[in-house]
Amino acid sequence: MWKVDKGSLTGVTTANYASVLDWKTAELGKKTILLKNTDANHSLKYKLLGYAVEGGNMKELATETILAPGEVAEFHYSRQWDKLELMATSNSGAVSYQVDYEGQGA
Repeated sequence: MWKVDKGSLTGVTTANYASVLDWKTAELGKKTILLKNTDANHSLKYKLLGYAVEGGNMKELATETILAPGEVAEFHYSRQWDKLELMATSNSGAVSYQVDYEGQGA
């Protein structure tokens, strides 16, 4: 049976790194994540973490990067991960964002 998992989330960052997407991907082969900074004035920082097994070691797949207002970060993975976690923060506190994600697998 073919599985598709997709969605869209919006939110606001905090002054400390917090999870903006905590996505269980064990049954998905191909995965795409788009993170858009929807704030008009402030940048945000993000990083993407991967976990091979539940509760296991974390690998930083995308190191801390700054996303300017209106910019979109794009991630594509074919490798198997149990979970992908997208983290975001902002020095200015509350910065709005949108996360779109889609994964497919057999």
